[in-house]
Amino acid sequence: MSELSPQQRIRCMSALVATMAVVSITSSLAWPILSEALRNQGYSESMIGINAAAQFAGIIVVALAAPRIIPAMGFFKTIVLGLVVVAVMLIALPAFRSFETWLLIRFLLGVGNSLLFTAGDTWMNHIVDDRVRGRWMGIYVTVGMAGWALGPLLGAYLDPDTYWPFVWGLLAIMVAAVFLLPTRKLDVKLSLSAQGVAMGLATVFIAAPTVLLSSAMFGVVEGAMQSFAHLYTMDILGAQFRQTGYAVIWVGAIAAVFFQYPIGWLADKVNRRWLLIACVLTMMVSIFLFPLLIEGGRGPWWEPRALGLWSVVSVWGGSMGGIFTVGITLLGQRFRDVELVSANAMFSVLFGVGGLLGPFLAGTAMSTIGPVGFPLSLLAVVAVYAVFALYRQFTRR
Repeated sequence: MSELSPQQRIRCMSALVATMAVVSITSSLAWPILSEALRNQGYSESMIGINAAAQFAGIIVVALAAPRIIPAMGFFKTIVLGLVVVAVMLIALPAFRSFETWLLIRFLLGVGNSLLFTAGDTWMNHIVDDRVRGRWMGIYVTVGMAGWALGPLLGAYLDPDTYWPFVWGLLAIMVAAVFLLPTRKLDVKLSLSAQGVAMGLATVFIAAPTVLLSSAMFGVVEGAMQSFAHLYTMDILGAQFRQTGYAVIWVGAIAAVFFQYPIGWLADKVNRRWLLIACVLTMMVSIFLFPLLIEGGRGPWWEPRALGLWSVVSVWGGSMGGIFTVGITLLGQRFRDVELVSANAMFSVLFGVGGLLGPFLAGTAMSTIGPVGFPLSLLAVVAVYAVFALYRQFTRR
């Protein structure tokens, strides 16, 4: 465990939950706003996907170095550095609006986000007791998902071609810094044993491929959904349904808020690997049904077709969040100390790889075969992972 007392662990975990929730507002606000701003400048879906992928490239670069950065700097200083980088990039984004400049800025934005979330996830997982790991990680993801829901909700009422979305993002970063302050004297030192350092990212991957690849699949769906779900909805229903397009993102995120604690509670009661597979299969069915029900977005929410659409979007968001909750719970169960840093780093690397591929695959598919390319590309990726996870589970000794 850690050298913190039970009371100190509760204080530290509570501060981390609040900090990461507020940071999530900034991340979930930026993705759809930047995609819409690029479309307003006349860029195609494939070019928008390439621009979004730059952010995930930054996530990958930092995650690869995380097993060295976090033990050297400590959790607190790593998160503070991430907050500073994100804040500077939020100032730069509206000031420099060319496609090429945004590639660099979004790469650095990914660097800042990776510092924040890799350190935060690892710190949380390191200090929590395994008996209640699923429930605490459920709380952590629940509050984070609330932040993810608020970002697109704000974005629906903000003009992407003004400074206001970025001002709101900066305010969120300032609030997150205030929440983080109580943890500065509760930082945990990691023991840099030779065995821990020697356990590289490849070794971690071999030890837990199913859990770690779930992060790549999650990254594909998350990156594509944040970048294109609202654009897909507007392509099908018309540009006048802009707020409905953003609602697809934030309704899924709000639903995830209510799913995560029950899923975390289940993770402490049932086989966690089967629970992960159940979340994946549920999400796959939801993605399949989504384009069949999208026309329900034309009417008020209480009509039967609209209720069907928003129910499916809610289950999609809840099951997708559940994949993350169960995934990081399994990592904390399997790895400790510096090995846990390596495992969380690999989790972030694969999330970044998935995030690189997701917007690119969805954007290219939409440019090639039309709007239907968005759900089809996601369905194909999730189905491939589901087959792999089921094979691994049935052949486990």
